[in-house]
Amino acid sequence: MTPFFVVFRSKGGKMIKVKDGKLQAELLDNKGTLSNKIIEQYDYIGLKNDFAEIVDILSTNMLVHAMYQEALKYEITEDLEFKIFIDENVKDYTMTYDFATNYTYFSKTNTSLITLDRKNYDRSIEMCMILLKKVKASYDKLNEVEKFIIKSLEFDNPPETDEELMDRLMTYKNGYYLSKKSAYIKMALQLNIKNVIKRERTDIIKQAMADACIVTISDNK
Repeated sequence: MTPFFVVFRSKGGKMIKVKDGKLQAELLDNKGTLSNKIIEQYDYIGLKNDFAEIVDILSTNMLVHAMYQEALKYEITEDLEFKIFIDENVKDYTMTYDFATNYTYFSKTNTSLITLDRKNYDRSIEMCMILLKKVKASYDKLNEVEKFIIKSLEFDNPPETDEELMDRLMTYKNGYYLSKKSAYIKMALQLNIKNVIKRERTDIIKQAMADACIVTISDNK
């Protein structure tokens, strides 16, 4: 008889089962998946592509800051735990300004991105660490099936195909794609990607207009 090993990990009252080093995906919980009605309100493809950009930033950060790779390492284990190795002294706060109360405060639970600007990550190892902590915090809020899908499609190398994931989850096509869309939409919304993109594009336009004004004034002299 061939020996086998089974590992159980408790997640929110559920048990994630790993047998012979492979996750038993068909046993995963999908409680809290977004409904079709909610999903239809969002641009799923756009949000999916936005999150893929975040994953690319994480990978690029490790290349740019090669001397600090140990601090920027991350992995999602077979039992779906997102592991990072960041110094606990690095604060992952976000500064928020409330227009209604004219009050500025720092939030340690806000998963919103600070920036998508590549230059900011090239200049600051701390910014890279903060991004990584925010991605992990957002991932940790997904249900088990959603975590499995994000891990398999975005972080595994090579990634698995949709067909392979459907087989492993032992689910129908409609149920699988509902969970997939739910996973990407949740990640993008928690990271607040669209608003960050909108804000940074607005800043670029404002800067361009300001530069144009300076040029115009200079030409008039």
